[in-house]
Order: sequence, then C-alpha cells, then structure tokens
Amino acid sequence: MALRAAVIGGGIGGLAAAVALERVGIAVEVFERAPELREVGAGISLWSNAVRALARLGVAERALARGQTFERAASHDGRGRLLSETRLDELVRAAGAPCLGIHRADLQRSLAEALAPERLHCGRACVGVEAGERSAAALFADGSRVEADLVIGADGIHSAVREALAPAGPPRFAGYGAWRGVAPLAHPALAEGRTLFLMGRGYQSGLLGLGGERTYWFLTRNGPAGERVPEGARRAAALALLRGAPPAWREVVEATPESALLWNDIVDRPPAWVWGRGRATLLGDAIHPTTPNLGQGACMALESAVVLAATLRDHLARGRDPREALREYEDARRPRTAWVQDTSWAMGRMFRAEAPLACWLRDALTRSPLGRWQAEGIMRRLLLHPLPEL
Repeated sequence: MALRAAVIGGGIGGLAAAVALERVGIAVEVFERAPELREVGAGISLWSNAVRALARLGVAERALARGQTFERAASHDGRGRLLSETRLDELVRAAGAPCLGIHRADLQRSLAEALAPERLHCGRACVGVEAGERSAAALFADGSRVEADLVIGADGIHSAVREALAPAGPPRFAGYGAWRGVAPLAHPALAEGRTLFLMGRGYQSGLLGLGGERTYWFLTRNGPAGERVPEGARRAAALALLRGAPPAWREVVEATPESALLWNDIVDRPPAWVWGRGRATLLGDAIHPTTPNLGQGACMALESAVVLAATLRDHLARGRDPREALREYEDARRPRTAWVQDTSWAMGRMFRAEAPLACWLRDALTRSPLGRWQAEGIMRRLLLHPLPEL
C-alpha cells in the first residue's frame, strides 16, 4: 500500500513537494491556510538549478512558456556605471537548463496544474503536528485532524509545523526593507536576455523580465525593522531614493500602479540543525528561508522537493523505515541550504553599504578580476549542483 503524505502549505515549496511525492508513488493531500490560491507576490528568478528541478517535476515547459529566460547579469553602481557583466551562456549549457524570470503566481499555477484539483484543500489552517514513530498527524484550527504516514511542513517562514517540531523564535531582520512591483512593460534595457542590478548608497535594486510585457523590479532601503511605507506614498518614496539612478529604474517604478506596490521587511532565519522528528520534516521557507540576494529562495525549495521525493523512493524500494529517509533528506539538504543562507546574508550586508568608503570598496571589488572570479564561483556552485532523477 502506498504511503500517504499530508503537505502543509500550498505555496511553491508545498506544491513542488506534492508533485514530487506523487511522481514516486506517494499519495498526497495538500492543505493551504488561504481560502483559495490567489495571485500574490511579484517576480522571482529561477536559475538553471531550479529549472532543472522543474524538469524533474515535469512542469518546466509550463513555466518556461509563462516566463522569460535570461543569459546576462549586469551590475551597476548608483549612477548607472557598469561594474561587471556576467555571461551565463556557458553555465546554462553545462547545467542543461536556462535561467528564468517568472511571476510567482505563474510558477504557482504551473505547479498546481500538475496536481488533481481534489488533492488541494484550501481554507485549512494548520496549528500543530503530532510526529509519531509509526504515523503522523496534522492538527487544524477548526479542530479537525488528518492522519498520514508522513507530514511535510512547507508553510512558510512563520511555519506552524516548525513551531511544533523545532521552535525557532522570530525571524532575523536583515537591516532593510524592500519595495517590489511588476511594471506592465517589456523594458528595452532587458533586451538580449539581460537582468540588471544596481548598488547605491544604502540601497540595491534589480530589474528582471517576466515575459508577457512585464518587468519585475525590487528596491531595498536601509532602515529599522517594522518600518512602514504607507499605501499611496510608496511610489513617490521609491522614486525619491532613485533620484540619481539611470532612467530604466525610474521608468519601471513610474509605470507600476500604486495599488500593486508591495513593501516588506527583509528577513530570514539562521541555518538550523534540527529539521524534523519522527515522520515529519520541513521544506522551503519553513526551514531554510533566505534573504533574496542570491535569488535562490524558490530555487532551494524546488531542489528540496526533488531530493525529498527521490530519497523516500530509494528507501522504500529497499523496504526501509520512512523515518530514515526523512533524516537522510535533511542531512543531504542541510549543508547546501545553509551555504545559500549564509552567503546571501553576507552579500546583503555588502550590497546595503551606505558610507562612501564602504560603497567605493564594494564597487571596486565588484569590478575587479577577484570579484568577477568570486561571482563566477558562486554561480557555478549554484547552477551546476547535481539533482537526482524522479
């Protein structure tokens, strides 16, 4: 008899986990807190490692049709002077998959379409988990309880499943907040497969094509935790920060409807040693949330989903205890996700430099041969990481 898994969370990590588990013969039910899957968030970058994971899940073609690939990443200083440009052609060929900009909602839709609709249960807020030696159970706010052979917590950075398995306290604030938006235009600065990055004094910004005449942009600003930028004043505040920036950045902000602008604190959690217990484990932002400086948050969740399913498949084929598979999955993913979390945090500290000398040193390193060598090494480690087949 096939194992039954309850996946908590209907975001990218949870849906990817459900698709992966079904592909290895595990029966899956997904439980999502929201009353329906809505178009939330903005754009995300899926580097070659993540697109390879989507291929393992059988949904790469759907995602590629909805997004826009890129092969160049250019970094500029706050006045728009080019610091470095990384061509990704060779890495993309070696990885066997392109890099992709896509709206979060389009990626979520691509994953959801790979599941039978009856597998997804919305309006079910998980409040706890019982992780036993022979079974597990998810507990819900309405008093209901769902028993399964496995519980997979993919319910985000404020995970109720993690709180039950390995309480972690509040997330860690990175020292800055961020605007995010999607402009209804295909900006010519992103032609020829470019994605653009800007580093100013106390801020960083990026532009990424999403396909379908859409450009995703983000803009950070140093400040205290919990800072609020009121609705109705967000575009003006972003444009004020970009006063000396190149025209492309101001143009995408000006083209974005005020009602579509998002503002959030940037947070993560430090790498964790305990990921699960008994027949329950964690995946995605529930256990390895990262700041966005490497563009790898969703990528790591997709990788983890593939590794989890492949590890369970291999253990079950040998008649071994599923708990051993969960612990092996955790051991396999912990070093890589911890490196991404730590590297992204360190890069964020560099990008948010504000003092003139610190900015000069940051920009000088970025344009130097040493900086380019370091950047290429990071890209190779990210994009060429091996993934098991499903």
